[in-house]
Amino acid sequence: MYNLLIADNDEFEAKGMKWLIESSVSNVNVKLAHNLIDTIMVLENDRPDIFIYETNIGMGEELLKAIKINQPTIISITMEATFEAAKKAIDIGTKCLLIKPFSPQELLNNINLFIRELERKGKNNLEKTFHTEKQNVVYEHLFLAESSFIEPYVFVAFQPEKVSILPKLNLFLKDYIFPVSPRIFPLSDMTICLFNSHADLDWSSLCKRFMYDWDQFERESIFIIINLEENPHLSLHEKYLHTKKMTEVTFFVGYRQVLEFTRELQWEFIDPFLTPGEQKQWISYLNEGNKEEISSFLSREFLQFTNPFPDPGLLRIRLTSILAQIRRHMKSTNLDHKLYEEEYLTIFDTILYESIIFRIIQRLIIFTSKIIDAVTDISKNSYTDIIEKCLKYMELNYWKKDFALSDLSNFAGRNSTYLSHLFVEKTKKTFRECLTDIRIKEAKKLLVETDMVVKEIASLTGFQNQYYFSRVFKNHAGMPPKQFRTKESLEHFTPS
Repeated sequence: MYNLLIADNDEFEAKGMKWLIESSVSNVNVKLAHNLIDTIMVLENDRPDIFIYETNIGMGEELLKAIKINQPTIISITMEATFEAAKKAIDIGTKCLLIKPFSPQELLNNINLFIRELERKGKNNLEKTFHTEKQNVVYEHLFLAESSFIEPYVFVAFQPEKVSILPKLNLFLKDYIFPVSPRIFPLSDMTICLFNSHADLDWSSLCKRFMYDWDQFERESIFIIINLEENPHLSLHEKYLHTKKMTEVTFFVGYRQVLEFTRELQWEFIDPFLTPGEQKQWISYLNEGNKEEISSFLSREFLQFTNPFPDPGLLRIRLTSILAQIRRHMKSTNLDHKLYEEEYLTIFDTILYESIIFRIIQRLIIFTSKIIDAVTDISKNSYTDIIEKCLKYMELNYWKKDFALSDLSNFAGRNSTYLSHLFVEKTKKTFRECLTDIRIKEAKKLLVETDMVVKEIASLTGFQNQYYFSRVFKNHAGMPPKQFRTKESLEHFTPS
């Protein structure tokens, strides 16, 4: 516990600083002084480790003497941003000068910095909690299965999100003052600390305080796992394996977390592959471009897990099964050129190696949305060409009495329902209406340019019989075929 003195003649300001410090910094005992005499008495009697000196409290030889004798770490506060104020602060040995107004975080950062310096100075003088006979715990006990070394240790794993910051984390752990000194084992992806399990400590609070202090020192994310298994028959190797497995929970909960386990972590089994029904769902979602249902499916299936968690490996397989459906859709829509291929491979690697499932799902949703948008753009730019080709094909095959939408679908290589939708969107008519228009147009030409009877013309233009042809022709031309021929002939030969 470190003693801290705030000397400030503004009582409310001093109380505010006290509350801020005690609620944010561990292991401090804060006292207040509101005049010069009280300040000197606290300095002499309580010998504070850190002295926060507001210059409005005054200065004198007695105060200078008390500071010189006790040598606290001094933080000076002043409203005067002048050379004289800075010189006075230097003269009394100030390590930090804060000019009002300053942020509360600036004050806290300096206090935490000075506490760590005090901890480093005093670390070598602390009594070691580990007994001499326990100093023979070595790396081999963690990694060798044949090791029979059994001790009642609490395992705490410190896992950074970025492996590159492990050296900083290890140094911070080495200098950090725990109530019980741990045995520290730096590994390639985390650091394991072994604590004497007989210590009566609130491990969760202890680790949350460590995380807060670490965050003040380095803003890189870490995850802390506390293994409180009490099985007396577990070797250090077995407990290490259990602890390592527990750290995989980051896949579901992310970093900046402190989690306790009192028993071995067991994964829940799930089917890693899509069912036939789910495959049909995905085909439907992708064909319809239903982004909302895709997002809902992925969120429901992968972001709502609670303990017991499913095996992360099986979840990754299930995600690759979904990616395979997206891949098939890309092939079927001719969206497999280089740009999308590279992004597809990046998503595949993300599924295999990303450490947090939320990020995988987020990137998968973005990628799927991009695929749907690309298919939509291609359709908008190409459907006009498709319809033009279809109309030309119909002009060559209109005479077939059994000519149907399915024939056109096979020619265009498009789904009949989709093709029917395109006809209406492009021509404002159905396929059948367009076909009838073409047939009637050709029938009019034959009526005017040939002497063929109506029955022959009906057959040559694809109608089932003369009577059906006459009815349809009258609906389109406003008169029967024979009357149309007579009218057109009279107009053609009437002198102008």
